[in-house]
Amino acid sequence: MTSLFEALQRSRQRQLLLLQGPRGWCDQRLAEIAALEAGMLLLSNREQLPEAIPFSKAETCLGSETRLVAVDLFDGFNPDVLCIAGGLVQAGGVLLLLSPAACYWDTQADRYARWQDDKRSARAYFAEYFFATLQQDASIGVSLTPGSMPAAPSPLPQLQPTAIENGQTAEQSSVLRQIEQWIGAKRAAIALISAARGRGKSTCLGLLVNRLRSQFKILVSANSRQSAAALLRQAPAADFVAPDQLLRECPAADLLIIDEAATIPLSMLHQLARLYPRQVLATTSGGYEGTGQGFMLRFVATLEAGDLRSYQLERPVRWCHDDLLEAWLNRTLMLKPEALPAAESQISVGDCDIDVLREPGSATAWPVLRQVYALLNSAHYRTRPSDLRMLMENPDQVLIVARRHDFVLGVVLLNREGGFDTALCEEIFFGRRRPQGHLLAQMLTAQAGLKGFGRYRGLRIHRIAVAAACRRQGLGTRLVSRAMQYAREKSFDYLGASFALDAETANFWRQVQCRLVHVSYASGKSSGSHSIAVLRPVGDKLGPEIKLLQQRIQQQLPIWMTQFLQTMDAAQVVALLRYADYQATPSESERLEIEAFASGNRGFEICFASLQKFVMQRVAHSLFEPDSLLIEKAVQNRRWSLLERESGAEGRRQLQQRLRGLVDDLRKAC
Repeated sequence: MTSLFEALQRSRQRQLLLLQGPRGWCDQRLAEIAALEAGMLLLSNREQLPEAIPFSKAETCLGSETRLVAVDLFDGFNPDVLCIAGGLVQAGGVLLLLSPAACYWDTQADRYARWQDDKRSARAYFAEYFFATLQQDASIGVSLTPGSMPAAPSPLPQLQPTAIENGQTAEQSSVLRQIEQWIGAKRAAIALISAARGRGKSTCLGLLVNRLRSQFKILVSANSRQSAAALLRQAPAADFVAPDQLLRECPAADLLIIDEAATIPLSMLHQLARLYPRQVLATTSGGYEGTGQGFMLRFVATLEAGDLRSYQLERPVRWCHDDLLEAWLNRTLMLKPEALPAAESQISVGDCDIDVLREPGSATAWPVLRQVYALLNSAHYRTRPSDLRMLMENPDQVLIVARRHDFVLGVVLLNREGGFDTALCEEIFFGRRRPQGHLLAQMLTAQAGLKGFGRYRGLRIHRIAVAAACRRQGLGTRLVSRAMQYAREKSFDYLGASFALDAETANFWRQVQCRLVHVSYASGKSSGSHSIAVLRPVGDKLGPEIKLLQQRIQQQLPIWMTQFLQTMDAAQVVALLRYADYQATPSESERLEIEAFASGNRGFEICFASLQKFVMQRVAHSLFEPDSLLIEKAVQNRRWSLLERESGAEGRRQLQQRLRGLVDDLRKAC
């Protein structure tokens, strides 16, 4: 082992060391290796190892680095932890894995082989895949088993570290200089630093804070303090404020800096952009978080070209360019999305085959699964390495794939749910049980108040994605139709979905004849948006229940708008009203009250109930894009003080006068 460490130090390469055998043998070898290398970091779930960091706390290590990182796989294989561990190994270091032999992998002892209803993986497909990739690539490292002798290290390409001068790389220095010039010009815009892991983007933000804090009032934010740990180590005096606190208290600042922006809900980022017009964001493109690509697609695409300054950091800092371990992890865990081959970029989807992918974890399905995972990863989903294992092993999952020849063009991922007995339905209804994986069945039983809904058997569309070159050709509709066919063949009661609300997505689900049946009470942790539930019944059995759910939305939506939906983005409110097909007919007295507000001096507060009903109905049944003030005040009744702050120029009197004009225009258009 000494020769391996010396060879790696000379070449500045990083490699994998696999100890594969009985647990006792692996522990003994680990102790011998740890004696050679001080400062080993051990990730393990074994409580009898007090120095070990459990997998659940692996994220606390992000931003640190060491020469030897060991991962104990005897308690189970969590691909997310493997990805985190790989990012902690510095140049010339080793990622060490302790594992039973692949042929002895026992899913019964693997805590990460459990799925909904505590069902277990029938076979350790992910472990088989992982160890097969190791056998195919001898350059990635060394494998030791009982009785084997370590082979002499193969000659490794010599790598050159990225040059650092005055605590920063040339790339970091260039990015900092450009951002400083932009900030000095006092232009309202967003600067985005994107990079793969280990490129020093958080350090770059910390350097920026230190340079500018004497000239500007700077606030630092992130999904959590842990997410900004590297930044705060570089700039310990920085003022950190959580995103929700920024929205709640609106502290003044000349510049807002957000680290790992891709982990913050999209709707929250849009609200922060309104409050803080000058921002510097950083995001990881790829990695265990699985968020960077979706962030680039969704948030950045909404910005005007003149409102965005984009910068990339390409050269790694923690390890070297052309590092073997990084390249292998990217390939094995599929951390970088693969584009559709150029020859297929303009194909017609009319003649593609759409069918269920049988045994997606088997070796024969790996080429297809690689494309499926890349497609999901390139869409707006938060796809993590652990999702790759889910695709291979979850027994309640159905994968339907659209293919033309050998190319995957679209995918829909279904999850079986429901089928509860009466006793369990009652436990869910009263909030005493929450069965894992049964999202729709649980949501409509516990939140929407249909006590017996959980007894129905359903298929939930967990994810659906179409290759960018094939969109708007009807392939998504065909995928849903094939899922509906499968639901009929297997005698399910419904096909449904739950998703973060936005106008484009809502339009798609309306087109595929899914009916709106519920609006979530809280915004999602990952999306920051309220989710809605939609159903398409299989047969006539669910007709009465769907009617009850739709009536409930009609009756309670005005109240919801001023309560838990009060902070919903105006565009989302419009999408929701139109999907719900909101109906309301103002009485004669209400029409007179609306006219008195629009044309006279009748106060807003005493007219609100009539105004809300009128505006909601008109927005729901028209195609115009309403002014956000019309939604935020006449529908959601947000505080005047908040609207004044967001407008930046208008006081309450001016806002109310503008609102009168908007209502009058709407009234005259009737």
